[in-house]
Amino acid sequence: MKSEFKLIARIARSAGRAKRDVIVGIGDDAAVLRFSAREDVVVTTDSLVEGTHFERGWLTPHEIGWRLAAANLSDIAAMGAEPKYALVSLMLPRAVSGKQAEAIQRGAVEHLGRHDTSVVGGNIASTNGPLTVDMTLIGTCARGQAWTRRARKGDAIVLAGTIGAAAAGVVALKKGKLGGAAVLRAYKHPVPRIDVARALRGNAAIHGAIDISDGLSSDLIHVCEASGVGCEVDAAGLPIPRAVREFCAKRRIDPVRFALHAGEDYALLLSVASQRAREVCRILTDAGVPATVIGIFTGSAGVFGILHKGRVYRFKAQGWDHFTR
Repeated sequence: MKSEFKLIARIARSAGRAKRDVIVGIGDDAAVLRFSAREDVVVTTDSLVEGTHFERGWLTPHEIGWRLAAANLSDIAAMGAEPKYALVSLMLPRAVSGKQAEAIQRGAVEHLGRHDTSVVGGNIASTNGPLTVDMTLIGTCARGQAWTRRARKGDAIVLAGTIGAAAAGVVALKKGKLGGAAVLRAYKHPVPRIDVARALRGNAAIHGAIDISDGLSSDLIHVCEASGVGCEVDAAGLPIPRAVREFCAKRRIDPVRFALHAGEDYALLLSVASQRAREVCRILTDAGVPATVIGIFTGSAGVFGILHKGRVYRFKAQGWDHFTR
């Protein structure tokens, strides 16, 4: 069975050699283009597809638009950039009314507006398939300052945000059972970490970053593989909210395993110069963002371990992959 990430790699190869003004191309959270001497342009796109990312019974049209904006804003944040302009496209089945389509657009516009970002165009089309909403988001950063999926041996692994809550919300919605207001809110109204990018922009201690919406295990391994390093995570440091621990306890699920592989949380993972990791966490905490050192990048390429209850266990990428579900 094909893998989403192997397919992306094949597409990147088939795209051929990039132009000189392409600083970061296919394979990161966003592309980085250089059109001026002062700024780089950061461009990303993401889609939500009914039946794959959500069910219409789970979300109001407004919440669908909100989540679409969150997915794209999170990618811009992972590059350390500032969002500016968006294009929104709606592929609408006949069962979706004009009023509902307007509510989707309004949800996206309202969320983007919180970050001083404008919708400047897009497209509307009918479809015989599922409801599909798509956004292209354009941002900027200072020349050469975009974060990429890189880490150095000895860097601290800093997690900005919390993990597990949105995935718990999805489990509750799938099973048609109450999951608690906190986990449902985490899924329906995720918080992209634009505040992290703003607080740390230009900070030389940040060596790289990634949005972990596909799950901590998968996205951490993406960084390791891109950088030729390994990692060791301390389970005791994982920022798992009380609501998630309670959710797991009721279902007799190990909260560490659940949070390690859970997706849908728009937290950011940062590779940070180890001697400045506490300083970075303090800056983020002062900005109102939960921030925790959860481990270290090691020189053992291909070795991914987690210290849990006195033992180190190897783990694999078990987060979201479109083609292995």
